[in-house]
Amino acid sequence: MTVSDLLKWAQEKGTFISSAVEFKELSQGNIGAIYTGESSDETKSSDKFDLQLPIDLAITLNKAIESFNDTGHGDFRDISKKTTNINSLLKLYLARERTSSKLNSSYFKPYLSLLPKLSDINSPYCWTSQEKALIKGTNLGNSLRDNVTQLVEEWWQVINLLPQDLPKPEEHFINMKFYYEYKFYTDDDMYNYFIVDEAKNIDNWTSFPCYLWASLILKSRSFPSHLLKDHIKDSDIKEDEAMLLPIIDLLNHNMSAKVDWSVTSSNSCTYFNFKSNSAVPGEQLYNNYGMKGNEELLLAYGFCIEDNSADSAALKIKVPLEMLPELESQGIKLPTVNDYTTSVIRNTTETKSDASIDYSQYENGLLFFITKDHLPENLVKLFQFLVKNKWENKLTLRTQLAGLNQLRQAIETKNDILKTLSIPDDDNTNLNNIRIYILSQKKIFAATIKKIKHLEKDLLAEFKSHLITLKNVYKKDLKFQQSLLISLGISSYDSIIESQFQDQCWLLYLMRCYNKNEYIKTDKDEEENYLPEWIKSLFIKLATETEVTAAEIVNYKEIYQSLIPRLSEIVPEIYGRGKWGVDEMIISAKLLDLIGFVRGKEQECILVEPFDQ
Repeated sequence: MTVSDLLKWAQEKGTFISSAVEFKELSQGNIGAIYTGESSDETKSSDKFDLQLPIDLAITLNKAIESFNDTGHGDFRDISKKTTNINSLLKLYLARERTSSKLNSSYFKPYLSLLPKLSDINSPYCWTSQEKALIKGTNLGNSLRDNVTQLVEEWWQVINLLPQDLPKPEEHFINMKFYYEYKFYTDDDMYNYFIVDEAKNIDNWTSFPCYLWASLILKSRSFPSHLLKDHIKDSDIKEDEAMLLPIIDLLNHNMSAKVDWSVTSSNSCTYFNFKSNSAVPGEQLYNNYGMKGNEELLLAYGFCIEDNSADSAALKIKVPLEMLPELESQGIKLPTVNDYTTSVIRNTTETKSDASIDYSQYENGLLFFITKDHLPENLVKLFQFLVKNKWENKLTLRTQLAGLNQLRQAIETKNDILKTLSIPDDDNTNLNNIRIYILSQKKIFAATIKKIKHLEKDLLAEFKSHLITLKNVYKKDLKFQQSLLISLGISSYDSIIESQFQDQCWLLYLMRCYNKNEYIKTDKDEEENYLPEWIKSLFIKLATETEVTAAEIVNYKEIYQSLIPRLSEIVPEIYGRGKWGVDEMIISAKLLDLIGFVRGKEQECILVEPFDQ
């Protein structure tokens, strides 16, 4: 079958193709349309459209169910209602309809004959192990196995719902054996099963490779069936039902294309209409698949777009399910599948009300998407919530700053992984797509890190008076500074950083604040500036709440012995006054965690005064 055969078949069935539209093979395996701009159409309503397809030519779930029902082996409408994916039977129908025993008699033979093979779609699911290795560590590389698992479970469910007496391929039970073995498959095993053995799998329509093929065909070519809802009598079309539209789906994607889709009825016939409002004579006539990121395009369509303004990067955050109601009570909206732009395998499901939300859908984590221009507010709030301590029952300045830094660190880690990836210079389609994908992810991460730094900078500037840095402590507390020089030979703030002595300095400083009332009264006014009362009060509060354990004393004994005895002997005016025991050092460490946050790659700790914002 050729493109001409498909066009002839469609036109004989009532399809209208404007004379200004010319379908042709644009490159090897790539069929598209050229808009010539020269129309001689003198039709009635059809001249308002570039393409007009009778709905009788649409391949829908309802037609799949009717075809299975015609076998006389049960009511497949009931079976369809039991599947987790509403399109499962449609996928099986596509796989069965293209077999050698069915294709020649199929109503859709001219269309089915031209559908690409699994190996021609270029989806990462079908890549070699060497190609998959090149994206190891990326979100795409990390999610491939999970997506395959999800699709295998979907396939397993529907083939087990098939009536026992329904005629199936001879290899059907061998197909089912795959379910128990696929978890042990290597990438090479997957490639051999999906691609190397593809030719012999085509007639084996209940096999997983055939189901994968049908899934990718739907993902790369389908339209939403609910567009037909008002034009089909007694319609029970679900929002996420898919349909295939021959001819219309030959148009390639351009996210900038301005197009109109509509459904009209005329002379007892219903049509799907396509009209481009941005067609340029002599160039391709494009469809617009929507705002799709490179990961979705690559998984479903086998290509990426350079400088894709719709591209996104995924962040999956693992959160205990029992914590989710509290997140919602804090005003943090949980992402739904409908928010996902890279839902290539799973179709969207109907949104439930908040009262009946099923938290088990988040068992594998909350999935957020970031772009170069958008950092989801709920993602930021989530990280700020996750760093709350026992004294914080709401988001505070400390949680805001700590959460931003935790988020920044997570993104920097993902970006660092991308920097280690090396793509061979070979010029082939898959390698070029990998380069585009990784470069775009890097740009998204870099833009997001810049955004987070900007948010942090604004908070630091606005609430500067509530923050204490070690550099500021060292500069203001001259007695403390001198004590470090005399006892430990630390002559500058830089030497503290170089010797990685920051944590010890903070422990000593917090204990000094706790003992502030023990110092010479004449220095009271001066010391009030660098030994804040709020630190002393919180130290006392924590001490009354904390029971120091024997294990903690053992853990801190070494650092205590290396510091305090020597300091109390050399600088008794500071370390010889008040309480400087092991218990106080342990309380100091616990307090540092409660009132501080760690900033940036330098891991600078900053203290934050609690206050009502």
